[in-house]
Amino acid sequence: MDAVRTIRKNLKGSVPLIGFSGSPWTLATYMIEGGSSKAFTKIKKMAFAEPQTLHLLLDKVADSVITYLNAQIAAGAQSVMIFDTWGGVLSPRDYKLFSLQYMEKIVAGLTREYEGNKVPVTLFTKNGGMWLESIAATGCDALGLDWTIDIADAKARVGDKVALQGNMDPSVLYASKERIEQEVQDILAGFGAGEGHVFNLGHGIHLDVPPENAGYFVDAVHKYSKQYHK
Repeated sequence: MDAVRTIRKNLKGSVPLIGFSGSPWTLATYMIEGGSSKAFTKIKKMAFAEPQTLHLLLDKVADSVITYLNAQIAAGAQSVMIFDTWGGVLSPRDYKLFSLQYMEKIVAGLTREYEGNKVPVTLFTKNGGMWLESIAATGCDALGLDWTIDIADAKARVGDKVALQGNMDPSVLYASKERIEQEVQDILAGFGAGEGHVFNLGHGIHLDVPPENAGYFVDAVHKYSKQYHK
């Protein structure tokens, strides 16, 4: 929280400060698997063989995330985002059972207004494009999109119920300046005119991306978004 306060102070209002946490399901995968995983056999074994145990864990983690994010908000975070990186490894039924319901609990427990200002909440599930309507119904303010769904399709499905954040493939940042600019233009055109688009990568930036390419990306968003957004 000292870091949040320090960053907020030094930003001096130039850009919003976004707080974040992993989702209960994603955090639980690391707890149970002991690290990253390809098949998630350990946590899925618990989900299907000992579901009550896993639900007990997920509920406790959700409570902890609520406390954690509310503390970030009190320390100066002006918006918060929940990263459900591994929700997409679940079936539709199990996603709602083991991931979405706990993110919904977090949304309901968060401080949504602080010092007279609204605190928007974004939910992001990687490979979660099939569940956009269900995610939008949680009460969140925005949906994070990865690159596996067309942003125009996402907008058509959820309308203006929530804002959309995304959704350029991070690997495009390995390309030329011209290719990066073209991808930015295509995504902006896909969303179209109007409010409610937070341009972002569809997941985290890769470690070996040249920093100047990330700069080209940011500059392109600033340059080309003006014709679409006020």
